[in-house]
Amino acid sequence: MKYALVATTGYLLLVDLQSRKVLPLESHRTEYYGISWFAGEDELVLSHSGVNNSELVDISSYAQSEQGWLSKGAKNSGKFLSQPHQIFCAPDGRVISTNTGRNVISIIDLNRPKVFQEAGVSSARWDRLALDRITGDHLNSVFLHSGKLFVVAHGHSKGSKLAVFSYPDLEVLSIIPLGERTGLHNIWITSEGQRLSCHSEIGGLIDIDSKEPLWESGSPVYTRGLAATRDYVVVGESQKVGRDLRRDSLSALWILDRKKWQAIDYFCLGSFGAVNEVRLLDVPDEAHHGVPLNNLQKFLEKSMAGDGVQERLPKPVEKRWQPIHMQGDITQNRLQAARAAVEGRIAWSSYQLVLGSPETLNDGSKRASAGLCLALKHATGNQSTESFTYALEAGQESHVSAVLGYTGKGGDTHMAALLVQSSGKEGVLSVWRHHGETWKQLSEVAAVFGLPIKGDCQLSVTSSTAILLIGDVEVMHLDASVLGLDSCNKGLGIRWIGATVKPLD
Repeated sequence: MKYALVATTGYLLLVDLQSRKVLPLESHRTEYYGISWFAGEDELVLSHSGVNNSELVDISSYAQSEQGWLSKGAKNSGKFLSQPHQIFCAPDGRVISTNTGRNVISIIDLNRPKVFQEAGVSSARWDRLALDRITGDHLNSVFLHSGKLFVVAHGHSKGSKLAVFSYPDLEVLSIIPLGERTGLHNIWITSEGQRLSCHSEIGGLIDIDSKEPLWESGSPVYTRGLAATRDYVVVGESQKVGRDLRRDSLSALWILDRKKWQAIDYFCLGSFGAVNEVRLLDVPDEAHHGVPLNNLQKFLEKSMAGDGVQERLPKPVEKRWQPIHMQGDITQNRLQAARAAVEGRIAWSSYQLVLGSPETLNDGSKRASAGLCLALKHATGNQSTESFTYALEAGQESHVSAVLGYTGKGGDTHMAALLVQSSGKEGVLSVWRHHGETWKQLSEVAAVFGLPIKGDCQLSVTSSTAILLIGDVEVMHLDASVLGLDSCNKGLGIRWIGATVKPLD
């Protein structure tokens, strides 16, 4: 395993995993995502959006977004795709492409460019109609395995799903909800039948049939892009930033030991933008179609010689690399956080992180410095209690909630929250409810002032009541009817931002 190709929002990168050198190959085609190639051929097939996806906010912008195309070497297809994501070159000579904005999978024979096949998992024709009207499924990943096409539906706040189609006729065989998870990318079916995916929202890698993540970065990052050999797994990392900042954000790769599911190396590539895809060139990539790029030496010689490359890159590209001392610092910090995440699994064994990618500290506590995080207690019938320690941080948005009645699909929706917020040197408790549309504070429940900004929190529940203690003091006693819940003893969890938490039970 020596050479990896990485697609980012702004660049196509060649990464030497042994020398750690990064070579930008091109940057002139708007937004790179999918990377594939046909078995026995030496030309890359890529997908390009042709638009700035941060501008896709409503039906008007989506209706004008079908500017995406596929390229094979220097040849281009017509522009028929809306915000294409992952692609896969199939054995029948066709390219399977996620036509994400159009909410379908599109399959095309590049030798017959006006003929293509489409299939979706719902009747929605666009990924969204407005910022607050997300009707689509956000189909983002495809994998062909044993005559079946596996497709990941990111799902937004509705929860991710795995759709299985027959191939090549694209009949829907099954649509499988993936539990309380949203924002998944990539799907890889191993030779043993294990189904793996990047749980991007928590910065980890999961077996979709298991409650526990296989691996967590332990850092506030976004995982997307997956490649694998028999011994190693390569995972792409992006910063968690707004869409308008993705083009210049840091790009990185993780190398995992596949047998132990632990990080053994980390590559900080530079400010080349959010990582969308990762492929291995010189070895069978088991998370792709398992056939290395043909005539690799010719490809490498052309790449190393810079055949037309410099004319296709902005000047000066070198500013996008991180200084050597910063690369080392970032690498060590990331690897330490990943080790802490492994060691902290015991403390969090009764919880599943479903939203956010907090930093894991050496004692197993998880700190959410910026992004919102949500961890749910594993369902074991009727729940009776949960307890955790918390520490709020001054000078920023900072609050922690004991959650109950959660019925969401991995997003920040559908729950009641007993929220302690930092207000100067004290904490203030208020009660909030999310019915599916927006958060609303329950005005009929009086706020409680003068609480500690760090301490132990315990929530005790029955089907009809919820009692919150901070330290040994009961600070709130509520009925299910006041919270708008059928029952208080289900869907318990912890929700936090600008704070550090750790379970006590």
